[in-house]
Amino acid sequence: MRPQEREELLAAYALDALSGPEADEVEALVAGDPEASEQLAAYREIADLIGLEAPLCRTDPALRERMLQSAQRMRPTPTRRFPALRVAAVAAALAVLAIGVSWGVGLQRSIDTLQQESASLAAIVAADTQRIDVIETERVGSGGDEAVRTDVQGEIDTHRRIIAILADPNVQEASLESTEAGRGASGRYLWSAELGAGVVIAQQLPPLPIGTVYELWLIEGFDEVSGGTFVPTPDGDAQVLIELDFEFNPFSVAITPAPVGGAEVMPQPIVLSGWVP
Repeated sequence: MRPQEREELLAAYALDALSGPEADEVEALVAGDPEASEQLAAYREIADLIGLEAPLCRTDPALRERMLQSAQRMRPTPTRRFPALRVAAVAAALAVLAIGVSWGVGLQRSIDTLQQESASLAAIVAADTQRIDVIETERVGSGGDEAVRTDVQGEIDTHRRIIAILADPNVQEASLESTEAGRGASGRYLWSAELGAGVVIAQQLPPLPIGTVYELWLIEGFDEVSGGTFVPTPDGDAQVLIELDFEFNPFSVAITPAPVGGAEVMPQPIVLSGWVP
């Protein structure tokens, strides 16, 4: 069994997302391998921290295979010499997690599918959190690795929050449609009243001019509130977590280009927009 396959199976088993031959294989591995037993215990601790409210079930094998293939393409070989490569490995792992979020939103929102989304994404969160141990054990004197670890933990917390929003059965949804400036981009706005948080997930946003970012806008009448700025992946995909510290009930949502740091008022052109039901 390859090390990557072993990690994925142990993480999924810790989340009670395996059954049948795969579960038997993990149980046999843990029974005869003390190191595997320790890894499983660590994954279970991480799974407890994730705290997903939706019950987890065995994931769709096709989805799991696509995630594994992307991980193989994107994750560099771990090294114990160069901190820069460790940073690249963590960044690539987070990119894989972001892909997983996009795939999850593309699936039908049945209860079974939500459980599969949560199990798949949580397994990746658990596996990638485990890799932060490399930074803990190989810290450099400059303290740079600790800063990277803090940034990575923040990204993982954000994705855990997005998973919880997706898992809310009462989540409010709105489709975001492309304007002419959006060149066929698409997106969705989801808001969880229970969590007091939302997410906008966009695909195929047009490339940005140098020195600009995208900005999310929540609109209620004449009031326009920025939901934050972001830069999408090279493929134009993005997931933007929305957390406001005041009550606001938008009628519509829009995404526009903006200068770095954000705009004081909503600029033009609008790339994506949609009405909130």
